[in-house]
Amino acid sequence: MTGIEERLRDAFAGGAHAVRPETVRPLSLPERRRRLSWTVPAMSAAAVAIAVALVAAITGRPQPDAAAGGGGPAFIVAVTGFGEFPKGLSRVEVRDSRTERLYDTRAASQGLTFQYVTAAQDNRTFFVMEVPIRQTACNTIRVYRMRVADNGRITSFTPLRTRIQGGTMRGEALPGGLAVSPDGRRLAYAVLPCGTPADRVFYKLGVVDLRTGARREWSDPQESVISSLSWTADDRKVAFLRREPTHQPDDGDHQLTRNGVVRLLDTDAKGSSLPSSAVPVRRSARLTDIWAAAISGDGDTISVVGEYAPLDGTYTICEIAVADGRVLRTLYHESEEGRPVPPLPHWSGRVALRTDPSGRHLLFHDGGNLNDFGFGRIDDGRFRTLQHTDAHDEAFEPDDLVW
Repeated sequence: MTGIEERLRDAFAGGAHAVRPETVRPLSLPERRRRLSWTVPAMSAAAVAIAVALVAAITGRPQPDAAAGGGGPAFIVAVTGFGEFPKGLSRVEVRDSRTERLYDTRAASQGLTFQYVTAAQDNRTFFVMEVPIRQTACNTIRVYRMRVADNGRITSFTPLRTRIQGGTMRGEALPGGLAVSPDGRRLAYAVLPCGTPADRVFYKLGVVDLRTGARREWSDPQESVISSLSWTADDRKVAFLRREPTHQPDDGDHQLTRNGVVRLLDTDAKGSSLPSSAVPVRRSARLTDIWAAAISGDGDTISVVGEYAPLDGTYTICEIAVADGRVLRTLYHESEEGRPVPPLPHWSGRVALRTDPSGRHLLFHDGGNLNDFGFGRIDDGRFRTLQHTDAHDEAFEPDDLVW
């Protein structure tokens, strides 16, 4: 202990001994400052606001939206009417994440249809892919940046300079996807490459820099169906689900894809082959099918929709460790006790699983399931069914959705 510290200790002790009951003045309240009583709560509120702003500035990430309840995103944005020909049937919808109330819409242009949607971390900026309705081997695919105000109204819908070349609208190639990086600077997409044979299915995955327009693309030399794109928080790795097509007639009695494998692509690494990417989760004896996936921001876990054998093979949403493939916990399981069990998807993959930046909130949707149990959300491990018809009797039948 230094000499200064010893003197401070002695001075404090002496002052404490000098305090006696008779030396303490009676407590009295000030009479002329009542009109300033609001300053204390106002200053407290200002301090809280400053603290939140500092946290946002330091972390560089948006803070939870209290208006959404439970810290979840405020809006769900969906694309509907994919492939519909009459103008206006394919549109983007902005809805309240709690009530599914419709706030605003944007219709696709004549002869075009919306296919995929992805959200930036602020839950106010969204990217929407628009493709030609006419089925061709090679199209120019456009992407729009959509901004949404706090009241849910669409304030801008601007085409990006980026033009993606690819095939669309193949029956067995309905999957694919769109995902924006956490920093909002890069956009990942999965589409059919131009020149794909009519009787075969191949996919490519691309990443475009939204500032410079520079792009890279990775292709799969073997037949595959790619879906479920999601980024890690380092803005470097893209997780995706790869499945094999079965080439069976689409009569609804069989699976059009099989052998789901979740891969993790390092977009900064050399090479242009999708099969060279890492495999954190693959089909196994216990996880017999995988239909959708979403990686956590830290890259440590992946949430999947699949057929999990220990739980009787019905729909299961579980969280899996990337390091060793262990199932860490079951987030949701559709049982046969007292409620209908949704069928496993017979499509090539109209199943979506989307997470918010915090990783605490998941959206789940099976576009091939006609009952309400294939459509819901998970908040902190708790599942809640979303309705296909909201409180205002407006049909909510998304082809792709995000928050």
